[in-house]
Amino acid sequence: MKETLQIANSPMMWILALIIVTNVIVQSIIFYRLAIKHIRETSLISSTQVKKAFKIGFIGTIGPAFAVFAVAVALIAQIGGPLTLARVGIIGSAAFEMIAAQIGSGGTAGTPEFAPHMLSAAAWVMTLGGSGWLIVVFFATKHIDKLQETVKKANPLTITYMSVFAPFIIFFTLGYKEVVNKGILMEEINIAPLAATIVGALSVVIVNKIVEKDSSKKWLKDWAMGFAVISAMVVGTILR
Repeated sequence: MKETLQIANSPMMWILALIIVTNVIVQSIIFYRLAIKHIRETSLISSTQVKKAFKIGFIGTIGPAFAVFAVAVALIAQIGGPLTLARVGIIGSAAFEMIAAQIGSGGTAGTPEFAPHMLSAAAWVMTLGGSGWLIVVFFATKHIDKLQETVKKANPLTITYMSVFAPFIIFFTLGYKEVVNKGILMEEINIAPLAATIVGALSVVIVNKIVEKDSSKKWLKDWAMGFAVISAMVVGTILR
């Protein structure tokens, strides 16, 4: 394993990883500039709304970033820093990458049996496994606007309903699987997933109640997701 991690953390691996991450950053800047250009040409929203949306989006990533960081630390110990940086920098799902690394290495990642050829296999599985996200985005993104316009013509409220209920259904499904499969259905019942889910939900309710009583604290709503994720992580870690 020592030889494998030396290869995984070698200068060449760092160079390749930084090239990949730089490419992602450049693409983000290009997309941002194109979006700003489109807004200026169409006056779709005001500059104030743009700043507000950017601020909310930035704040909204802080909470989930903590969760990704926590898993990424464990992943670094298994497959090295460069490969972790490259994979998480593209997909952003450290939990998926950890599963893929274990599958690709035959369950040897992080163990004394983790040989160099297993590192190569793990890298391939992680790359091919995560390619689905990139392929879907590449082929589906340009058709979303047409689909949205078609749905709006059929029923203007459909998009509103979807934007409200879709995130709820997604997070409910993910939370349900964690609570049931990793908590209730285990041989020794683990209350950590359920407690984390409840605390995360309560933190959002508390923030909303505070804002209702004092409108000057409206800024807390921007941080609601971050508070929910961090509080859930703390409680889940303590009770695990």
